[in-house]
Parts: sequence; C-alpha cells; structure tokens
Amino acid sequence: MQNIKSSFSIKIRQTIQRRLITGLLVVIPLWLTYIALKFFFFLLDGFFAPIVRGIFGFSIPGLGFLLLVSFIYLIGMVATNIIGKSFIHLGESILNRIPLVKNIYQGAKQLMQTISMSKTMGFKRVVLIEYPRQGLFAVGFVTNHVEDQRTSRKFTIIFIPTPPNPVNGMFEIVPEEQVIETNLSIEDGIKMVMSAGMITPSHFKTSEAPPQTTS
Repeated sequence: MQNIKSSFSIKIRQTIQRRLITGLLVVIPLWLTYIALKFFFFLLDGFFAPIVRGIFGFSIPGLGFLLLVSFIYLIGMVATNIIGKSFIHLGESILNRIPLVKNIYQGAKQLMQTISMSKTMGFKRVVLIEYPRQGLFAVGFVTNHVEDQRTSRKFTIIFIPTPPNPVNGMFEIVPEEQVIETNLSIEDGIKMVMSAGMITPSHFKTSEAPPQTTS
C-alpha cells in the first residue's frame, strides 16, 4: 500500500514538473519577444522624438517605429535597382575589410537570407538523394521539374545546400525515380542544414518518388 502511494506521489510530482517546464517553454519566448519589441519601440521613439518635435512642435508616440519601417522600405526600393545595388556592394566591400564588423555583418546577413530562403528561392519540398556517392544521402530542396522531350524521362531539379550556410550550394538534375521523398517541412530542412545536423527531428518518414509515367 505504501509503495502504491509513493509511486502515485512520484507520478503527480513528475506531471507537475513536466507541465511547469512546458509552461515555461511557452511563456519565456513570448516574454522575451515582448521585451525585445518594447525595447526597440521605445528606443526608436526616443531616437526620432527630438526630430519629430523639431518639425511638428510636439511628439507623436509610435511615429519613430513607422519612420523606421518607411526607411527600410525605401532602402529596399533602392536596393532593387542597378545604381542602388552598386552602392550596396560598395558598402559591403568596405564593411568586409573591418575585422570585427565583418563577422557581425556577415552573420546577420546570412541569418536574414536563411529566414527568407523558403520564399525567395521557391523551395517546394525536402527530399533525400544519394550524394556524393552511393550509400550516402544528402538533404536537398526541390525547386523545379523538367522532362526530356526525346525520351519523355522526367527529372527533378534539386538544390543541395552546404552547411552551415544554406544560401550556398549546388543544384543537381536527378532522375525522378531516384528521389526519396520526405515529410520534412522546409523550415526543418533549413534548420538541419544550418545546424549541421545538430537540430534534427527525432524521426521523419520517407517514401519513394511516384513511378515515372511514359507516354
């Protein structure tokens, strides 16, 4: 009887601990996000407040944040034309010559490029292919499909990123029947590449590519 009570109390204690830890894992990221947003909001407002007061004669709460968004939008407009790109390349070349600044800038740039990869590069799904030799498998991202008009053979165009920077890599044109499908999301695939496999789902499911149809 005493053993049953002891086992029951242990289970209750473990359940409470597990739920508390789960709650902390949910609350802490939300709290940190709130703190970061609050910090940047007041920082930007404090920076732009004297300028706004000098122009309008009074302060407008939140205007600093809106001005920053507008400034970033204008930078994006400039960066999309040829003249703007040349200025950005010039600025990057200067930053890349400064030792400490170069590391910070390149790290931040790679992070932002990685975040936008799934949208800007048009990744469709995560697959596995035998690379660089038979028996070894590489994580790849499907970008397109193509068909040989002479033989009607279908191929899958796959981008194979190089860790830890998934922006760089190579692309392969792989016969459709040699592609191994997975149920991994694009985000999971990018995390795997960025972490060199340290951040990997505990399990995932694979399936062979659908059979090739011939006409």
